[in-house]
Amino acid sequence: MAAFTLPEVLISTTLFVLLLGGVVGANLFGMRMYQLNETKLKAGDGVRKTLGLMTDEIRKCKNVWLGNATNGNFVSLLDAEPQTGSALLIQPTTNATNFVLYFLNPSDQSFRRSVTATATTTILAQTVTNTTIFRAQDCFGNILTNSQNNRVIHVTLEFFQPQPWLPVGNYSKLETCVTRRRLD
Repeated sequence: MAAFTLPEVLISTTLFVLLLGGVVGANLFGMRMYQLNETKLKAGDGVRKTLGLMTDEIRKCKNVWLGNATNGNFVSLLDAEPQTGSALLIQPTTNATNFVLYFLNPSDQSFRRSVTATATTTILAQTVTNTTIFRAQDCFGNILTNSQNNRVIHVTLEFFQPQPWLPVGNYSKLETCVTRRRLD
C-alpha cells in the first residue's frame, strides 16, 4: 500500500492553495475591470447616440441658431458677436413654434434636450465640465461672428466623473462637426 508522506501532502496542499488563490485573485481583478469599463462604455455609448441624433436633426433642419439658455429659455446670439454658446436651437420646419433645444444646465452640469412638440426635457449627459458647447465655424475652423448660411456647427462635450475606488477620475471628451444639408 503506497501512501503520501507528510511533507508531500503539505507541499501539494500549499501548491493547491496558491493556485486556487491565484485563480480567485484573477477573477476578482477581472470583475473589477469589467465594472470600471462598463460605466465608461455605457456613458460613451449614450453620448454617441445623442450626438448622432443631434447631427441628424441639424442636417435635416430648416434653421439653426446658436445662443445661451437660462432656465430653459433660449437667447440667440446677435450678429457681430462670436458665435459660441451653451445652447443650440434647431427648427426642423418653418414653423417657429416647433423646435428642438439642446442646452447646458449649469446648476447641475447636465446636457439636456428639450422638444416643444412633446413638451419634454430629457437629460442626455451629466457632469459636463465645459461651458461653451457649441460654436459656428467657417470651413477653415475660424469662429464666425455672423449667422451665415453655410456655417459648420462644432460641438464639444467634456466630462469628468470621479471614481470612488480610484485616486483619479474619468475624463472624456467628444467632438463633432456638422452642417446643414439643405441650404437656403
